[in-house]
Amino acid sequence: MHKRKISLYFGSITLRRSFQAIGVWLTAFLKSSTSQRNELHQLIKEVYCPNSAGVFSFGSGRSSLTACLKAAGIGPGDEVLLSAYTCLAVPTGVIAAGAKPVYIDINPNTLNAESQAIFTSLSPRVKAIVIQHTLGKPAQVNAIVEQARERGILVIEDCALSLGSKANEQYVGTFADAAILSMELSKTLSAGWGGILIVNNQQLTKDVEQLYSTLNEPSWWSSTRDLWQTVISTWCHHPSFPPLLEKYVFYAGFKSRFFRPSTPKPEFEGIVSSDFLVKMGGIQAGLAVLQWRDFFKIVSACEQNARTLRDALSRLRFLAPGSPESNEFSVAPRVSILVTDRELAISYFRDRGIELGMWFDGPLSPVPENVVFNYQAGSYPIAEQIAKQVVNLPCHSRLTGNDLQYITHLLEKFSHEHPGCVLEQ
Repeated sequence: MHKRKISLYFGSITLRRSFQAIGVWLTAFLKSSTSQRNELHQLIKEVYCPNSAGVFSFGSGRSSLTACLKAAGIGPGDEVLLSAYTCLAVPTGVIAAGAKPVYIDINPNTLNAESQAIFTSLSPRVKAIVIQHTLGKPAQVNAIVEQARERGILVIEDCALSLGSKANEQYVGTFADAAILSMELSKTLSAGWGGILIVNNQQLTKDVEQLYSTLNEPSWWSSTRDLWQTVISTWCHHPSFPPLLEKYVFYAGFKSRFFRPSTPKPEFEGIVSSDFLVKMGGIQAGLAVLQWRDFFKIVSACEQNARTLRDALSRLRFLAPGSPESNEFSVAPRVSILVTDRELAISYFRDRGIELGMWFDGPLSPVPENVVFNYQAGSYPIAEQIAKQVVNLPCHSRLTGNDLQYITHLLEKFSHEHPGCVLEQ
């Protein structure tokens, strides 16, 4: 088979959608930012959560979490339970609210936090639980919500990696008090940047509305820069874009600071900027509307692509944690497999044009050194072991049938050429 270029990122932004994004920017003056956000909020309610009490859009998924905690009155002296296998963005959102993150080890088969470990960690100091649905695999929400409500503990679903997943025909994000979604560059739906907060609790909705009314929004220049970073990056990740030119574009973009990283450097130390908690910019909201209009098409493609890859992985006997049960519909932009040598796997596929991910490359990714994160290395053995072995295959909606055939072909070749690297079922 001919070598192909298959990227992990901007999986939901096709060339057509990138030009539509430019159209949003060119016509941004025709609509106020408020009307753009309101249109987005209404569309999300119609498409995803018609019974929710409120939908709000923010500058990022992590700031959505901060807003939810702040609105609920959770802050200094309070603890929030999180999965020990997650992105640094999640504890950053907790720390920005003034609360203390406390981690729970995971189940190696689901990659979700162990429910029993959550129950045994409940204490008077715990005021909230963030339930992460890891890479599309629905967590056991109902049992956790039942226990939490008896104690007056807020439950927030983290759907950043699972937008569109279902358990018993119900979307994740609609079981608990609230849910956070991410529309960052690597997620199922992407506006380049941005986060969504869904609230399923009437009183909490009123509290969030009050906080939301006090927030600023990004400047026109900031929103414009973010949109063009999204569009240019999408073009660079297109299969026909020359790889060497792609490297120069990204180097120039970040060197000139026209591009910005998804995680600012101070956040690795638990420090957030003054513009951390802001509303989603009007231009990003306009791009998000385009994505949500294609919600069913994008989600269906992701699920079908993941199913195709999981079938191949099962046939080849790769160990792929997080596979859905018969009552589950699993949606994520990536599928995880476990290997004994991650660097070998990543270089093997990279040399053949496929970008693999290391989501997550640490039990808390990246593993922080600052004590403010309250992370003790060695305390979460399952998450730490998984983090040493996991690599991710792209299964986003932009993949073609030929892409999937090529990935499957390379999986088979890799398993034959490096059998000792494959952890089997």
